[in-house]
Amino acid sequence: MFPKDRYASAAMRHIGCTQCPRRRIQVPDRNVERVLNALGVAVFVVDADMCIQFHNGAAISLFGHGLRGKMLATFVPNKRCIRTVEEVIDGRSSASVSIKLQIVAPTTFRMTATRLVPILGQEDDPGVVVSFEDISHVLEAKQMRSDFVANVSHELRSPLTTLGGMIETLQGHARYDPDAMTRFLDLMETEATRMARIIDDLLSLSKLQSVERYAPTERVELPPVIDAVVKLLAPIIDNEKVTVEMDFTPDMKPVTGDPHELGQVFRNLIENAAKYSRNGAVIRIEGCNDSREPDMVCIAVSDEGDGIAPEHISRLTERFYRIDKDRSRDKGGTGLGLAIVKHILMRHRGRLQIDSEVGKGSVFTALLPIAAGQL
Repeated sequence: MFPKDRYASAAMRHIGCTQCPRRRIQVPDRNVERVLNALGVAVFVVDADMCIQFHNGAAISLFGHGLRGKMLATFVPNKRCIRTVEEVIDGRSSASVSIKLQIVAPTTFRMTATRLVPILGQEDDPGVVVSFEDISHVLEAKQMRSDFVANVSHELRSPLTTLGGMIETLQGHARYDPDAMTRFLDLMETEATRMARIIDDLLSLSKLQSVERYAPTERVELPPVIDAVVKLLAPIIDNEKVTVEMDFTPDMKPVTGDPHELGQVFRNLIENAAKYSRNGAVIRIEGCNDSREPDMVCIAVSDEGDGIAPEHISRLTERFYRIDKDRSRDKGGTGLGLAIVKHILMRHRGRLQIDSEVGKGSVFTALLPIAAGQL
């Protein structure tokens, strides 16, 4: 069994600070240095004057070169950070604080300072380890969850409020008015159907996210799936006074997927195209092997609607994001359809491409991987 001081000496080496030659602190040996360089978290070792004696590769990626021998405050000009490190230098064993730094874009870090333990029998300054963990994505996820709950509450409260008002009216002066009763009951049915669809879509999203890591394995021919969807949507297509044209190349290959989920994808895309095209418009559904990506099949659904402004395109697959909320509700939309499309395509290891020009319509293209053995 090794003596403690011998073991510690084997794990650490000593170097002097270029700015403070009177101080010598412990910094990692080669093996420990390799471990620290493998971390995705920026790590520094500073002396009692907060002069940087060691840094790992992640620190260079974050703050640039030329770190060693410089003062920590030069690269991290944050008062809370410096104050926290000073507290550890003055005697605290460790301390942690959240700080925001301008690293290209404002980024939030959890900064942790921990005092090193001196090697037995030596009086060198042990130094302080300072790490910076990027927690921006955690905060963004919390905000997204909060926004999602708020959106769900609003989307469900709106039809519930409407239903409550109608029930109150029917219980009051409209109780004996057959015309009013018929009108209100029709509206109540519409709102109840919309609320049920929101819940169904939320359940679909939840289910998709729980299995998103596991890709489907069935071999699926897409033309029959899409043809079945068009027949299912016939009442909506007729009501919106549009026509659908389908064109699939004869050599289009099957894909790997789940036919039910792929049916959901094309139902959402074709239904949106029908509802947002003008009367008399033609919806074109074209399928082929993608010439740019030989291992993919692409299915493009083109409409003749108003088109989408560029600033909206990147947000269309966000939950409850709508360009025109009133029009979307009038069309019976839940604001979740394209989010479902995105998650299904992700599970299938595919993707959605959106091209649009204001006043000329839009093209939604689903790209899906060709089934194994068909390349």
